[in-house]
Amino acid sequence: MKKKLLFIMDTFPVGGIAKSLLSLFGEIGGKYDIDFLIMEKSGLLIPLIPKDINVLPELLKREFRNPHPKYVFKNLKTLKFEEWLKWVGYSISCCFARLTGGLHKHICTMDVYIGKHTKKIDKHYDAAIAYAGGRCIYYLVENVDSDVKIGYVHSDYLVNETDFMLYNADKKYYPKLDKIVTISQKCLQSLNQKFPDLESKCCVVENICSVKNIRDMAERGESYTDNFEGFRISSLVRFDIQTKGLDIALESAKILKEEGKSFRWYIIGDGGQCPTLERMIAENKLENEFVLLGAKVNPYGYLKDSDIYAQTSRIEGKSVSLDEAKALAKPIVVTCFPSVYDQFKDGENALIAEMSAQGVADKISMLMEDKNLREKLTENLLNEKVGNEEQAQVFESLLEKK
Repeated sequence: MKKKLLFIMDTFPVGGIAKSLLSLFGEIGGKYDIDFLIMEKSGLLIPLIPKDINVLPELLKREFRNPHPKYVFKNLKTLKFEEWLKWVGYSISCCFARLTGGLHKHICTMDVYIGKHTKKIDKHYDAAIAYAGGRCIYYLVENVDSDVKIGYVHSDYLVNETDFMLYNADKKYYPKLDKIVTISQKCLQSLNQKFPDLESKCCVVENICSVKNIRDMAERGESYTDNFEGFRISSLVRFDIQTKGLDIALESAKILKEEGKSFRWYIIGDGGQCPTLERMIAENKLENEFVLLGAKVNPYGYLKDSDIYAQTSRIEGKSVSLDEAKALAKPIVVTCFPSVYDQFKDGENALIAEMSAQGVADKISMLMEDKNLREKLTENLLNEKVGNEEQAQVFESLLEKK
């Protein structure tokens, strides 16, 4: 009989974590009976979930995803009275946490509550995988019946702000997992440093990148329609200005414009900070140079038809979008966040820039002005083994009860 697996994510938005899970599904689908709990069933990539994956219904009323007291009367109309009383208690707990410990304690209280109070699944699994951290791991520990419990940490724990906020809960829940999976050696070092007693539980399973799938999608995907003839720079990012360094990208674009470069920098993605980013573009008079394309289910045609791929992140675990740019053999400029050296060697398969607007602008200028350098980076990427489908076997080795 096939093993029964449960995967858990909070939402399923366009982004590296969701895309890496889709790649994993593509490698293991058909070998297991897989249920997939998306705690709030939202996200542009949901239609791409394979048909043989059983997507479960939501198990928590959506009102409980937002404890803000301003919704107290609105929720009285939508919840049963007993549920409303529970929500009021939850809201009070979160408000008290914020008053006594600030945003960090508030977020931690909210995630722990959601993990504890989301309805149990009446089923036994051979293995259950919280493919995102926080509330997904807390729900797995509190409410899932499985022989093996695996939690994923997709970030560099020492520098990620969300991990910092959840540390007090994580140190309670992580020891109850059978395996804690992260995605690069640098991220593993951070986990071991933060949780030295759990070193034996921690391991690396890289995000899976299927070169064939990415190249096939690039050939059939939509692309630019603006007839621009200068250099096209693309970035595939979530609109998190601080973490993804979009302020660095914007300032770099301003420098390139002042230098008289002919370029357009296309940002493919979305997020709650889109209005702020639009205002920053207008304030810097970069409407023609810095173009927000929005999220795309298949962004690979845009990447394929770009001249340069740029990523200005301050923090990454192991970036899926950078692996995708590598699969399409794009000349890459990337900032020197700590885990970048798990993916790149400066001057060989990318240009690694200082964490500054000038540093990024200098590297982009270098690529614009040196065709031979662009061709060298592309040739090296074409000769590099980029795909890592064998990581699915590493993942499968974790499913056995030790």
